[in-house]
Amino acid sequence: MNSNFLNVGGVASAVTKTGSGGLGNYSALIGVAVDFGVQYLYAKKENKRNQELLQRLSELNEQEAEKLKKLLETSFGEVAKTQVILEFLNEGKIKDLKDETTKNRTIAFIVLGVGVVVLGLIFYKLNRQNG
Repeated sequence: MNSNFLNVGGVASAVTKTGSGGLGNYSALIGVAVDFGVQYLYAKKENKRNQELLQRLSELNEQEAEKLKKLLETSFGEVAKTQVILEFLNEGKIKDLKDETTKNRTIAFIVLGVGVVVLGLIFYKLNRQNG
């Protein structure tokens, strides 16, 4: 049973006894720790994405839920169903982003137009004063 666990004390003693020969074991230990850390961070990121997806699914109204259900019934396989869910949820997000972009452009054009009118008035006044 103890053979399944890494003998950290043995690695430390191998490093002190053999010098550089034990460093290979020590670097392997570091490699395992780094791999574990990377896997933990990846799992944490995936868990966060799954929570966001579940939150977005819970916010659907009855009509949207029925539409999504019908789309899922026509798709086969888990990957296809996941793709359908993501596309369905992103439709609304894309529409909102387009509306926001259009609104921001309209505001920018209004500000630009007002700026041109103000500059025109300033140049007109300066031209009248100078002759």
